[in-house]
Amino acid sequence: MATNNTTKGPTKAELQAEIAQLKALLAEQSKGQQSSYTTPAPNVTFTVPSTDVTIVYCSNSLGCAKISNLELRFNKFGEEFTLSRIQFDELVGKYRKWFDEGILAVSNKNLDIAAAKGLKTDKDFGLTASKLANIGKLSLAELEDLWNQTTLTSHKHCIVSFYKDKFISGDPDFVDRAKIDLMNRLTNGAFAREQDEISGRYKILPTEM
Repeated sequence: MATNNTTKGPTKAELQAEIAQLKALLAEQSKGQQSSYTTPAPNVTFTVPSTDVTIVYCSNSLGCAKISNLELRFNKFGEEFTLSRIQFDELVGKYRKWFDEGILAVSNKNLDIAAAKGLKTDKDFGLTASKLANIGKLSLAELEDLWNQTTLTSHKHCIVSFYKDKFISGDPDFVDRAKIDLMNRLTNGAFAREQDEISGRYKILPTEM
């Protein structure tokens, strides 16, 4: 009697179970790989542009400007004030003439805003706070050049009032006969009293300014 050595293969149900098991294993491996290579979300920083505007006071006299929620008190040439864009727009609307006359200017830091409004910046003027403060150290030729380069009437008044204040205080850089004569010529006689005082004919008092 012959012996049957044929080995039976897996049944259909066993094959289906094995395939399902392999699929589950592959799914788990795929999930693990995806989590390992996940690209981190970029760290994005949003910077909100500043809408502040800096203005510069370009007068040597005391001044005051009022808008709806703010009062600005000006004391000296070169003072800076930072306003919101809304405050700035209101100030320009109310005091446009001051910007046109050079009493107020937009800071050169806000050149784009000045251009959009059709206004000058503090760097567009011949006279600056540093030039005004340095008048006493100028030679006669330099003083005359500064006067000629200063085209705005309001700024010429600044030079005159600044010089007179220093003269009255007795600053030796300003109590100078040659400079007084020059200033009198440039201003068509506005320094006649200073000429009299330096000659000993008259004494100017602060109350006469």
